[in-house]
Amino acid sequence: MSVASLTELQAALAANPQVPILISGQGTAFSAGLDIDALIADGPTEIAHAIEDAAEALFLHPAPTVAAINGHAIAGGCLLAQACDLRLLTSDPGIRMGMPGVALGINYPPKLLRILRHRVPPHTLDRVLLEAANHPPPQALALGLVDDLVDDAVAAGRERLQALAAHPAAAYAETKRALRAHLLDVPPEERTRFDRLAATHWSAESLSANRRDKVHASD
Repeated sequence: MSVASLTELQAALAANPQVPILISGQGTAFSAGLDIDALIADGPTEIAHAIEDAAEALFLHPAPTVAAINGHAIAGGCLLAQACDLRLLTSDPGIRMGMPGVALGINYPPKLLRILRHRVPPHTLDRVLLEAANHPPPQALALGLVDDLVDDAVAAGRERLQALAAHPAAAYAETKRALRAHLLDVPPEERTRFDRLAATHWSAESLSANRRDKVHASD
């Protein structure tokens, strides 16, 4: 993911507020996260805000959203899955899913932390974020990173999205708004602290030194 792709996602969501959304990937990955080379080129602080804005737009999208996690979902990819209403993971034992931000040396933007606190169970959240590991499907399910394991995430995702979309749209949107509207409110002092620390944590030097953007089955 780059600033351009995240901005494109945000624009597509804004242009289609009543449209149910299925998000999936191509090949062996749902999303392997931020493109570190593009991130460094685009400007680390800019892309930190871009992924925060895109995740917020997905999290608050009025219509149903389903993450059909067909392959590796690492860092930003895992995060975008958490922003969806339903998270389905293909049960391929070679897939890995996790939030390795701490291992990359970054501090999480405050709205992203709020999404994670809402979607990941309290008793596993510390492990997910502080262990900063990538997990196989059964462990991802046990940690609460996904709702179900399925044989084919895309096929199951389409079926489950259709079921969610069958609910009256206005009732779905209003209930979702009531559940989530204030979850992403960030006090000014917390925003200031993130922006101050991001100058170091999201710097090209830090990311280059700590990058771990290759996924291995042994992770």
